Amino acid sequence: MHKILFAAALVAAAPLLEAQVRVEESRPLMRAVDTSDSSDQAQNIQMELFFQLQTLQEEVQLLRGMVEEQAHEISRLQQQRMEDYLDLDRRVSMLTDASRSGSAADTGSRQGSATAPAPAVSGNAETEAYRAAYQLLRDRNVDEAIEAFTAYLQEYPKGNFAGNSYYWLGEIFLLKDDLEQSREWFTRLLNDFPRDRKVSDTKFKLGTVYHRMGNDSRAQELLQEVAGDGSDASRLAKRYLQENF
Repeated sequence: MHKILFAAALVAAAPLLEAQVRVEESRPLMRAVDTSDSSDQAQNIQMELFFQLQTLQEEVQLLRGMVEEQAHEISRLQQQRMEDYLDLDRRVSMLTDASRSGSAADTGSRQGSATAPAPAVSGNAETEAYRAAYQLLRDRNVDEAIEAFTAYLQEYPKGNFAGNSYYWLGEIFLLKDDLEQSREWFTRLLNDFPRDRKVSDTKFKLGTVYHRMGNDSRAQELLQEVAGDGSDASRLAKRYLQENF
């Protein structure tokens, strides 16, 4: 009788045991599926990070190229501006010399026929000293030009070309990115020759120097003066103020 009851109990429990076995057998497979899914997700994340890194590198290279192009363009514009100034200064100097020569010739002719007209003086030591310094600058012999302009100012501190010499020294040191030396020469021109024809250009340049040195209040003061004086440099000053302040 006991054997019959035990057998019956086994038969009744068989479906439950089979279900438990199926559950236990399925767990390793589920764990394998979960592990496989995690591995795929990790791989996908790695691929996504890789593509993002590649994209960032390409963008950095593009930006670096743009910066290099802009730096080249700025250098070209600075060079062009220097050449424009040199050409303008050369032409003004020629006009000044021609005017002086004409005045000397007129004076000699007015002395009468009894006295032979004095020949017009085409140049003198001061003019030649300035021209020599100026030619060095035109030839891009910058360091030699600095020495020559400085020597001219030592010999002729109040000479006809002293204002020009101060200006070109300031311009040269600005191109050399020596802001303190540039500021000093431009400032000396304004202090020593407040009515020189290069005052407006000098104020504009000095304003940009102060801006690059971080003194925005002084920079704006100078640039606003130039912007309102109606000079050739006023347009440049207005544009600089609009773009930087």
